[in-house]
Amino acid sequence: MNDVLSHEVVIGGPLNVDLKTLVAVARYGARVSLDPASRVGMNECHSYFSSQVDSRVPIYGLNTQFGDQVVLLDEHLDDYEGGRYEDSLKNRQNSLIKSHNCGMGELAPNDVVRGAMLLRSRCLSRGYSGVRPQVVDAYFEFLNRGITPECFRYGSIGASGDLVPLATIAAAVVGEDVQVRFDGSTFPVRTLMSHLGISPLQIQGREGLALINGTSFMSSIAGLALHDLSNLFDSMLSVIAMALEALLVIEDGYHPIVHELKGHLGELAVAERIRSSWAGSRLIRDLHKARSEGTAEIGVQDYYSLRSVAQGFGVFHENLQRATNWIESEMNSVNDNPIVVPEHEQVYHTANFMGYYVSSACDMLRADIAQAATWLHALVANLVHPRKNRGLPTNLIEDPINFSGFRPIQILAASLTVQCRKLAQSHASFVIPTEGDNQDVNSLGTHAAFDLRASAQHLQELTGILLMASAQALELRGLDKASGRSQAIVEEYRQAVPYLREDRLVHADLTATVEVMRRMASLGGHEPPASNVAKDEPQKRTSAVFLKAVAVAADDPQVEEAALGSRR
Repeated sequence: MNDVLSHEVVIGGPLNVDLKTLVAVARYGARVSLDPASRVGMNECHSYFSSQVDSRVPIYGLNTQFGDQVVLLDEHLDDYEGGRYEDSLKNRQNSLIKSHNCGMGELAPNDVVRGAMLLRSRCLSRGYSGVRPQVVDAYFEFLNRGITPECFRYGSIGASGDLVPLATIAAAVVGEDVQVRFDGSTFPVRTLMSHLGISPLQIQGREGLALINGTSFMSSIAGLALHDLSNLFDSMLSVIAMALEALLVIEDGYHPIVHELKGHLGELAVAERIRSSWAGSRLIRDLHKARSEGTAEIGVQDYYSLRSVAQGFGVFHENLQRATNWIESEMNSVNDNPIVVPEHEQVYHTANFMGYYVSSACDMLRADIAQAATWLHALVANLVHPRKNRGLPTNLIEDPINFSGFRPIQILAASLTVQCRKLAQSHASFVIPTEGDNQDVNSLGTHAAFDLRASAQHLQELTGILLMASAQALELRGLDKASGRSQAIVEEYRQAVPYLREDRLVHADLTATVEVMRRMASLGGHEPPASNVAKDEPQKRTSAVFLKAVAVAADDPQVEEAALGSRR
């Protein structure tokens, strides 16, 4: 794998683009270049394809019309004089780019567009599209100079790839009249290219179709969202562990033997992750001690949301790995049509542009997010309400008679949870035939990926709310009784968000908490500083207290009474 964070990213051949590479280029402006061996392979494929062009054999999208109009052959197919055939081929490719540059809606984020340019280049670098290396070079020049075409959200249904948004990118590189972002401003691409001394790409052969016919846009959206969600997952488990600790959970539900007997790897991993977060805590209850003491107030068995996190989130853990395999495979795939295979001496007309693996991965993860959101909301509710919070003050505030405390924040959590559940609908139920019924089935991969991006953001916000509530609850219990990990997290969190002693405007607190969650979720990576080519948001760092749990020697837990309600 490329050392993407300290060296130039080399694309091509066996050098696959993983999620880390995608983020390095899309968000942090890592420079890219084409592998020399891939350049050779692309030239060989282009040479073979050129021989097929010269033979005048009908090839889809070269000397035929597109889509359901494939029956329309180039009128100059049998014309061998005057260069009219060659001119017709070139005009067809340029017209394809122009006609499909018809997106609408809000602008796609910079990182999505940059990622799509990288992944389209990766597809072409495989050497099965019949295009010249100069096509990839043109995209890399835009990436390396920080030129980002303005693409729109709507236009793709994930069937013949992401035709519309990829056409907008292609239109910029060939010098059509579109807008691009550069150095914090927006420019007409022709003006900017002239100013920077960049020549527009001159399309040959089937290069127009190769640039727009694939899954690169949806894969960029999904890959970036998956990267964020995977990083968030570990931080979310840390926060859940804090909430369980504040609610005086019985540790037996997380004993290794319980999950070994169940046998699911994800469940085992989540249980260990939760349990390791409690090292040194005097708030975690022991079942044997609970049985021998009075149990009238909290009993000897916890609510489902407290004792079954490993069983519930183990599936999420495993699905993240499954989705990573699918998305990274798609990111590095030959997702063009036709596919040119010189060693077979054949041009295959096929459907690798379909984005079903992307949409299925995104649908699966959004369902996991919806369940996780419901779970986080339940934990917030348990902390806030006296019926279930085991002696904490009502509304998680010292003076609930005069102050509302966390009660309105729980309503916010409910609102975000509802949105996550709405976004969890499978996109298979929305498939609609289009384009003369040629695209009579489609993946809706781009829709599914954008919804995953939104769902992941809402889950981050919900995790932030639970962090806010759990920190407050642990301080009300007495922070010195919490695990060393929880103490470190709360102490650092308090540098950004103060303890809630009385009602105040909390929007700034919530915003700061989400920023803390972003930093938590990025830990473990050493991303380069954001450059002016990929800065949607400032990047910040935080200390090692949020890194993955490292087991330390635990003191014998000394469980305190359930109704302890005094703050340290």
